[in-house]
Order: sequence, then structure tokens, then C-alpha cells
Amino acid sequence: MSVLNMFYSEYNILWPMVVALIGVFSVFWLKEHKDFFGILFFLFGGLFFTFSTYLGQNDDILYAWGLNYNFVTFVEMLLLLVSSVFWINSAAELYGNKAANREALGLYIAFGLTVCVYYSFIIHSQSTANHIGTIIINACLLLLLGCTMLRLLQDKNIGNFLLCLTVILLVLKSLAFSLLPTIAVRQLNILNWAWFYVLTFAVVFLKQKQTAVELQKCWNKIDVLNLQMNNMIDSSPFPIIIAKITGDKLLLVNSMASQIFGISKKEVPFHKLKDFFVDETNRQNFFSLLEKEHAVEDYDLMVCDLINASPFWLSVSAKTIEYNNEMAIYMAFQDITSRKERESNLQSQADKDPLTMAWNRRYFEKFVPERINESIKKTQNFSLLLLDADKFKNINDTYGHKFGDKVLIELATICRNSLREEDVVARFGGEEFVVFLNNTDSESALKVAERLRQTIENASIKNDADEIIQFTVSIGVVSSEKTASLEVLLRQVDDAMYLAKHRGRNQVAFYDEQEIKHLLGKKGKNAEQNLHPIFQNEENEEISLLDNYDNKIL
Repeated sequence: MSVLNMFYSEYNILWPMVVALIGVFSVFWLKEHKDFFGILFFLFGGLFFTFSTYLGQNDDILYAWGLNYNFVTFVEMLLLLVSSVFWINSAAELYGNKAANREALGLYIAFGLTVCVYYSFIIHSQSTANHIGTIIINACLLLLLGCTMLRLLQDKNIGNFLLCLTVILLVLKSLAFSLLPTIAVRQLNILNWAWFYVLTFAVVFLKQKQTAVELQKCWNKIDVLNLQMNNMIDSSPFPIIIAKITGDKLLLVNSMASQIFGISKKEVPFHKLKDFFVDETNRQNFFSLLEKEHAVEDYDLMVCDLINASPFWLSVSAKTIEYNNEMAIYMAFQDITSRKERESNLQSQADKDPLTMAWNRRYFEKFVPERINESIKKTQNFSLLLLDADKFKNINDTYGHKFGDKVLIELATICRNSLREEDVVARFGGEEFVVFLNNTDSESALKVAERLRQTIENASIKNDADEIIQFTVSIGVVSSEKTASLEVLLRQVDDAMYLAKHRGRNQVAFYDEQEIKHLLGKKGKNAEQNLHPIFQNEENEEISLLDNYDNKIL
């Protein structure tokens, strides 16, 4: 019995169709996986081989088509040659993931064609052709078995094991037909179906393995890209931070950010983004804008390092991104501390008196109304003090304007050192200083004013001749207990200061409406002299810098 009969069964038309379906399905399913070209060759080779054996068992059909004996033998041997080429290529693919050597394969095909022509048309020996087919099939199957076993040894997995088992089943059936020619065909049909199921499972497992391998390659590429991105971020000349939106946890801090914020790479997981912010209101405004726009550019933030808690300014550009499958904030910073210092210096120059470094009138009129609104919202009282150096013109005339400047500087310094940071000391010009006392009623304001007066009275300054000179001030006091109008309070505190002057200077006087009306009545008598009644006995006139406010009593 020829080995070509190994695939023959009562279902001879069904078996080739099943093998063909497996081949077509496997081709389309595994076509993108280069490592499985050997499997595709194996399936195609099996397909051609199956049809060739089917034709070998049904040569009467060919004869019925008018084909002679010699041509039928040639077709059978030619199909066998083509099938063996597929077997050889599949073995080469399974062994080295590449096709067989073209030169060697060409010589083999040329030799095979010669044999086909010789035994078909010259000697007309079908038995010899069957023996040659048996030798070729067994040799190819043994070659495939050796290659699949080597593949299994190199990569031990279920797919390669099932592939090896598929070839073993073919070898067993081929050897059975070759060595046991009397065996019944039906008894070996079970090997056909076993081969079918084993091959199907082998293709499935190989596909699954290859998918896992390719997925791992994708993850490896992602890891490489993430590493490259992290290295690029880390080498950036700008500080960069990536933090989770949920939980505010830091995910990445590059080298520059690590330096300016004073944290090491190991400490990154233990910190949150909010740890770096100094102003909570500023932080909330920043995140509100980021939540609304999803991107923020050149936003000024005051932050601090975690070692010394030293505040400094950064300009941040931020955007919401996806980082490692999490929604995160990408933040790039630029140090603008020097710029802010320049802006602060310019603002200070614009808002402060250059001689005494007290706030100037422009700043007072801009900032104090905001403080008054806050006090009104909190239902808190506030007070104003107006300090005026006594007989300051005499000081300038006697000791010179340079010494007069020293007096004004000392006066402003005493006010700043004696008051709270939240209080506002402003020079309105000349020798007049206005003080805003936050959350202070009239009683407390009088105590503060008296303490200031005594401190100034006890202060002393040396002139160029090393003479110790002392000076005094007159202080007017008003409170918001009756009115919160800054315009009204400024007029009242001006009048209160004149009351202190009238009472003998070096005094503290609270605003007294009746006494002021009485003094204003006297002012009419001195109109020709254009003197405030308080200074009617002075040799020189002193002019208040608040005189541009309307003196009408409200």
C-alpha cells in the first residue's frame, strides 16, 4: 500500500475541505505574525499534499476527463513535488524563521521535475513513483518533526508542544502505512481527526502567545518612550512638576525643580503640590483658572522651598494631561524672583515717601478705603491719627533743612516701630503724617496716640555740632464710631490736630465738634491775616496739607 493512501478515508472529500478551511483561516488569522510563516507553509503543504493523495485514489475521474495514464502519473508526482517544497519551506521557517535556501531549493525542484518526467513519460512505472512518493513524504515529515522538536526545546510552551504533536501524528500515520501495508484505512481515520483538533489548538495557542509577545513589546516600547520622556523632562533647564489631579500627589519632579524646592527624588512620593504654595488664596485662584481653562500660561505664584521655607516667585505654565493612565497636571516654572523684586522696588518707589520710607498720600488714598470696607464687613471700628511736628519751620530755620529731614525720618521710624504691621503710616507731605489704626475704637486710639507722643518727646537727635535736640508733635484723633467716611474723618482729624496745637502743642486731642465750631468762628476775625486761629500768635504761618479737603463740618 502506498503512503499516499494515508489520507484516504470514506470521507475523502470532507477531509481535504476541512484541511483547506484550516489553512485559509490560519492564513488570515496569522498573516501579521512573521514568526508563524512556517505554520502557514505547513498548512499549505498539507493542503496540496491532501489533494494530491485524493487524486491518487481517484485516477478514474481523470481518465473519464480524457487524460491518459502517463499524464495522470505526471500530475500526481508534480503535486507531490509542490507539496514537498511546502514541507521543506515550513521546516526551514520552523527552525530558523526564514525560508529555505533558494539555490538548494531550485536544484531540488529541477531534480524533482526530471524524476517526474522520467517516471511518467519514459519508463511508465507507477509503482516506482509510489515508492519515491513514500520516501519523500516520510523524509519531509521526519524533517518537520526534527524542526518542531528543536523549536519546542528552544521555547517550551503549549503552542509549540501541540505543533510538535501534530507532526508526530502525521509521522505515525505515514509510518503505519509504510511499514504495515495491510492495515485497514478506517482504523487510522482517528489520526486524521486527532491531527485536525491538535493543529487547531496549536494555532490558537500560538496566536495567543504571539499576541502576548507583541503586547509585551508594545509595553516595552511604552516603557522606553516613558523613560525617554522622563529623561527629557529631567534634563530640562526649567523646573517641571507633574502631579495627580486627584489627591494632589507628586508623580514626577525633574532635577531643576528638585533643587529649587529642596526635595530629593526619593522624597517626591511623600509630598503634595500644595506643600509648595505660600498664599492659599493665590493657589485656589490658580487651580480654579486651570479647572476652567484646562491650561494656564505665565501665572505668577509665590512658592517656598521645603528646607528653609523661603518664599520666592515663579511664573508657571500648566496644563492637564494624561500621565501613566492618570489625569495629571503638567507644570513648568520660571524663576521670576528678581523680576518681582524689581517690580516691588518700583512699586515701593511709587507708593513710599523717598525721604522717610513711610507710605505716601497716593498709596494711602488707594489702600485705606479697601481696609475700611473690610472693617465695615467685619463690623469693626477703626481710627485715624494726624501727627504734625511742632514749630517745624523754626527747626529748619535754626538747624537747617538737612537736620529737619533727620527729624522727619526719626518721626516716621518711631511711628513704624511703635505700631502694628497692619497699621498704615503715611506721610501726606511736609511734617504731617496720617496713621490708620485697624480694629481700634476711640479709647484705644487715644492711648496709642499718647504713647506715640511720649515716645517722640523722649527721642533725641544730634545735629552736626553734636548738640542733642528734641522735638514734639501734636496729634489729632478721630474714630469711625460716628462715621465711616474717610473724607469726613480726614477733615475731622485735621481739625482735631489743630485743637492739639491750640491747647499748647505736644498734645493729643480727640475731635470735638463744638470746640472746632468755636475756633472756626474766631477764624473769621483773622481772615484778613489768612491765619488759622490756632496760629494767630505765631510768627510764621503753618499750612496743613489737608487744607485741600473741604472744611465743612458734616
